Amino acid sequence: MPDPIIKFEDISWKYSHEKNQALKNISLEIEEGSFVAVLGENGSGKTTFCRLLNGLIPHSISGKLTGKVTVDGNITASTPVVKLTGKVGMVFEDPGTQLFTAKVYDEVAFALENMLFSQKEITEKVDWALAVTGLTEFTDFPPAALSGGQKQRLAIAAALAMAEKILVLDDPVSQLDPMGAREIMSLICELRGRLGLTVVTASCSGENVREYADRICVLKNGSLAAYDTPENIFSVLKPVASCALQIPRITESKIKFRDNTVNGITVECLGYSYNGGGLILDNFNLSVADNEFIVIAGQNGCGKTTLLKNISGLLRPLHGNIFIRGKDAGKMSIAGIAGEVGFVMQDPDRQLFTPTVYDEVAFALRHAFLNEKEIQSKTEEALAEVGLSDKRGTFPPSLSRADRVKTVFAAVLAMGPGIIMLDEPAAGLDHTGCRLLMDILAGLHQKGFTIIIVTHNMNIVAEYARRLIVMKAGKVFMDGTPGELFSRPEELTTAGILPPTAGFSVKIR
Repeated sequence: MPDPIIKFEDISWKYSHEKNQALKNISLEIEEGSFVAVLGENGSGKTTFCRLLNGLIPHSISGKLTGKVTVDGNITASTPVVKLTGKVGMVFEDPGTQLFTAKVYDEVAFALENMLFSQKEITEKVDWALAVTGLTEFTDFPPAALSGGQKQRLAIAAALAMAEKILVLDDPVSQLDPMGAREIMSLICELRGRLGLTVVTASCSGENVREYADRICVLKNGSLAAYDTPENIFSVLKPVASCALQIPRITESKIKFRDNTVNGITVECLGYSYNGGGLILDNFNLSVADNEFIVIAGQNGCGKTTLLKNISGLLRPLHGNIFIRGKDAGKMSIAGIAGEVGFVMQDPDRQLFTPTVYDEVAFALRHAFLNEKEIQSKTEEALAEVGLSDKRGTFPPSLSRADRVKTVFAAVLAMGPGIIMLDEPAAGLDHTGCRLLMDILAGLHQKGFTIIIVTHNMNIVAEYARRLIVMKAGKVFMDGTPGELFSRPEELTTAGILPPTAGFSVKIR
């Protein structure tokens, strides 16, 4: 049996600003060359687990550490981070936090240059890392111009270029389409086999790791709930935790839909390009009726987010027209559009900037010059709708990702739009958080709201959506009910969509 390359010996960690321990008395061993998935709900300690492996904890983050972490024979608490960096490649949950250079090539080369590799070695490593992650053609692109999924690939490429023995990934495929996610996971497995890498990946979903992992570590409230093979984790109910690990399945929608032929949104011959480049949207046409529940899916870079930004007024079309409830959006201000169409962007943190949750929800209302009584009424109603009334005084960045999404969502609701658009709202959420958010949306839909969601999560499509729109190369490629489109898997695959597979849910109680 291979020797353990990673050992946790009675590890506990408490962040200096928190009352409770993030990890409690964790002991486990990870064998060299193995693939271990760390699963659990948001806040269970997955990210903290990952930070211990590359020395961020305790060297760069303040708090109290007890116990010992050993990585490839090095006790991390007494080993310089620069030495650990040469052994452990790290990909964080939000790729944007790792990207800061002017070109894709420079991003991958940056750490290598600081480690004083020769120019020949740097060129070889960068070219290889870009090739295996499918980014060679983007070598000279600025990272900011990449889609969310491409940014994740770039962060992985940078980690792969540095990784000598261990690759650690914190929810690496949450922003990728299903085909992209499978390609990245397959790539990681291929590299593991070819290079003998040890892989540790954190995830909220067992779906993305069940077929790849040798062992699964389940965390609950910072404690080790289970550490076993995927077969045992997913086939046996164990009374060790109250978290849910779900395998997707096609189910009949739980929502009762109402037919309504009144258009909420009409898009005609829409075209858009960034900085004079190729068209991201090319003569795009779409009609959305009132009280529809629509999911838009497609590969990263096909134009999904660009479409939502054009509808919301954050971007203005190169050509074509958008009508919102019969009004020409081209003649409306962004604030005017926001009163009709609420938009929750992919990264909720970019929409949070006030000191409390209450202030965040009330912000736009105050700038609409409502009186304080109206502001309070609308704010409290929106907070209650998303279940955040008890967190009105909380500093938004300190919330879990699920609650940060709900805070932005509440701020949008408070403005009173009848149409709600969300870009990848489930990315980075565990199954419980995703279900809570989707049930809120389902409730709003039943009240008459029009819901439009961009997502790669086909489980959401199967259970909630009435209509599925698949985009490809800037146009509508397929349009119909989920059942209709899932019955055409070969066509879906060409657009980067994998229909949900038959499966089951496992709840560890």
